[in-house]
Amino acid sequence: MGKKVKHLFLVFAVVFTTVSGASELNNSVLQISSRLKSAAKVDIVKIYHDLKSKYIKAIINDDKDAQISAIKGLIKSSKILNAPYTHYQEELSLLLKEKKPKKTKKPPKKKVSNSYIKSITSFKDKVIITLNQKVQKQDIKFYELNSKNRYRDIFDIKTKLKFKVKKILLKSIKSIRISQYNTKTVRIVLESSRPINSIFSIEKNKIIIKVDNKRYFSSKKIHYKKPVKTYTEKYFTPLAKQKIVIIDPGHGGKDTGAIGYKKLREKNAVLKIALKLGKYLKKYGYKVYYTRSRDIFIKLRNRTHFANLKKADIFISIHANAAPKRSQYLVNKGIETYFLSPARSARAKRVSALENRVDLSNMDYFSKQVFLNFLNREKIVLSNKLAIDIQRGVLKNIRKRYRVVDGGVRKAPFWVLVGAQMPAVLIETGYITNPTEAKRLFNPYYEDLLARGIADGVASYFEKNR
Repeated sequence: MGKKVKHLFLVFAVVFTTVSGASELNNSVLQISSRLKSAAKVDIVKIYHDLKSKYIKAIINDDKDAQISAIKGLIKSSKILNAPYTHYQEELSLLLKEKKPKKTKKPPKKKVSNSYIKSITSFKDKVIITLNQKVQKQDIKFYELNSKNRYRDIFDIKTKLKFKVKKILLKSIKSIRISQYNTKTVRIVLESSRPINSIFSIEKNKIIIKVDNKRYFSSKKIHYKKPVKTYTEKYFTPLAKQKIVIIDPGHGGKDTGAIGYKKLREKNAVLKIALKLGKYLKKYGYKVYYTRSRDIFIKLRNRTHFANLKKADIFISIHANAAPKRSQYLVNKGIETYFLSPARSARAKRVSALENRVDLSNMDYFSKQVFLNFLNREKIVLSNKLAIDIQRGVLKNIRKRYRVVDGGVRKAPFWVLVGAQMPAVLIETGYITNPTEAKRLFNPYYEDLLARGIADGVASYFEKNR
């Protein structure tokens, strides 16, 4: 009689949760939890570990209902087994707070832009565009379109042009074209037969575009045409078109990352490098997606979740390192590439702790260690190979012009890489707390060399692991 009642209770629980629209994972958790009422003490130990496994899976899938159900089951089983459970109660309260619906704010009304260009003047190496109102940095977009013997730097400005522009001449530039690209955008195109090093600055209502080719052509050893020919022919292959690369600029928005020399911010440096890396990979033929292409905050788990949705072949996270103490600012330097694995050294643990400090409130220490034991060994091996190729590509390219320290390829439990179903690495591009390396990280030419080195490493990895 008792057994039949228990059986009916289990059937009712499964049917009820299915009808109520719960996820498959949550249904599985509820079924395991329901066994606690009738299980012997020996079986409860197995149930307890099953619930732990389901809880970790729920975190990766970002399934809040399954997380709540699993924690409730863990609390019940812990009480029966006289095991500690207060940390689970704390996690449960945090999850229940997150589940409460947030009040939605009405989106602000879009302001109609009345911006227009008042005048355009030019000197030997710069063009000054004066507008009728203050210019915002987000109103200007810059990108490059380069091919053999034809280089173009393009600036798109959110404004209007109400007059015809006379011919403008600049030193070392073949031609400049300024026109109304669409109803909201004015496009400025700088064209030359060799690479252009253009930078822009904003001074209230003025945009100043300056061309400084001395930084590119100061050394007689540089051959202008050879790099372009070599890279396009060597790496643009049919294989590249089949591959998807996710680039993840670290931090962003409210998470500034490390703050280094002269209050330079990690989030700004890594975004510039990531965007340049994307341009090179696209030139080589790869399909590229960014987890963020502007200054916004994204949760760690959402970054790899995005990569999984895009069915990416590799995941690359870009970061900048920081020394733990002011006394080590001048000593600590170098470029390092990491892949996901339990930390072996004190240095790896310190660096991973620095990058993991945001967005890990609902995983306790024990849950993290359990998860690391379930890592896919095959993926770890491929991630190690990818890290080696990228580190080699970066050092080979940058050492043509700069002296840099090889920090090596290392293992560390970076949680931004957790959940990635493809080979994944994290690159520490230099120490933002070191004055020399901090300046380099914000130097356009150095960023370019770094991005190209990473791209070469990616291409090398795909060539070796077809």
